[in-house]
Amino acid sequence: MYKLLFLSSLLLSTLYAFGTNPNAEEILKKSREKCKSIQNGYFEIINYKKNLTNQDTNITKITAYFEKLEDDTVSQTAFHYQYYQEGEYARSKLYTGEEFVNYTKSDSSGTIMSNALWADKIEAILKSHTSYVAFLNRGAYPLPKESAFEELSTDIVEFIGEETINGIPCYHIKLNSDPESGSPTGIKMLRIEHNYWISQINSLPLQYSLALDLIMNNDTMYQFEKNVLTKHEFNKLRVNSQLALSSIPAFIKLKDYQVRESPDLLKVGSVAPSWSLNSTRDETINLSDFAGRLVLVDFFYKSCYPCMLAIPELQDLHERYQDKGLNVIGINPVDTKEDDIEKFLIKRGVSYPVLLEGKEVSSQYHGSGYPTIYLLDQEGKILFVQVGYGEGVKAMLEEIIISNL
Repeated sequence: MYKLLFLSSLLLSTLYAFGTNPNAEEILKKSREKCKSIQNGYFEIINYKKNLTNQDTNITKITAYFEKLEDDTVSQTAFHYQYYQEGEYARSKLYTGEEFVNYTKSDSSGTIMSNALWADKIEAILKSHTSYVAFLNRGAYPLPKESAFEELSTDIVEFIGEETINGIPCYHIKLNSDPESGSPTGIKMLRIEHNYWISQINSLPLQYSLALDLIMNNDTMYQFEKNVLTKHEFNKLRVNSQLALSSIPAFIKLKDYQVRESPDLLKVGSVAPSWSLNSTRDETINLSDFAGRLVLVDFFYKSCYPCMLAIPELQDLHERYQDKGLNVIGINPVDTKEDDIEKFLIKRGVSYPVLLEGKEVSSQYHGSGYPTIYLLDQEGKILFVQVGYGEGVKAMLEEIIISNL
């Protein structure tokens, strides 16, 4: 009798171990439909984010009222967000369906933009803001889209197990996307990994993460983001009062949005402003040190993607022409030594001087985008100026360098 019971127990445990895992695709589909059914409500999330070139993880708490919009061409959702960083209130964002408002309670000010005037600008801003968007758009991203389920296989979607998030039992599912399909120019993507923690009780995605590994400029980099839903109430709230302009505190002074006019770049033929800055190696370097030589000045910062594209090509120009009369100088108005800028440069093989605390100098050179590159002649006059970086820029620079050496 005991032997029979033992064999039965062993058989049941074996079946559980090898054949009873929940279907990961069905869990994701059900969660997607759950999110699509949500029309309005309130939620709180904690956002953890580590950017490619930063060592630290930023932690932001977001509280939000929202309501989905059927016919809005700018946003799929009206919302009112409050952002908190390191436990302190940071800023607020409100989209009513007709206006977008960005304001802070700390300085009692904000800007307002109407759809009638700024629809394209508002849409661009909303694409970059942080929130748990699975509840906020009709497609329920970042859950896989409908067509993706036809392509998913056991090779890329995996049931990890059952875990508890904030006391709620969840299914943990991992999805690996094809790295090659997500590799932009100049980057070799090694890994794109999505993880979902889906509530066993109501199919809500209570936690979501995205991890990226990639190689750029001979540097292996890692980016990570995780959103944790900590509080929610859906389809039961009357949120209209929270999504109107009247919900903004009365002491906030709103101004109409004005386009900030970027100053014209310094003109070719004009004399470049002089400067004196400290390098990453604690050397004081002056523009006047390079009298009688061509000087290529690159205003950049390390988290700027076009800047990272430019660096290896500027390094190549430095190596090829430094003995013929060219000096390449990097000026960084943003990063500090504490931001591991020296490590960033070493990984990219940068051997030309890089100067820090260049914000004032960047302003003197009318820098409004990055990278901004100036090529100066032997007398300090501007030969060439370029904002941004892409295919063909190096060839233009090299042609001018050669003709002026």
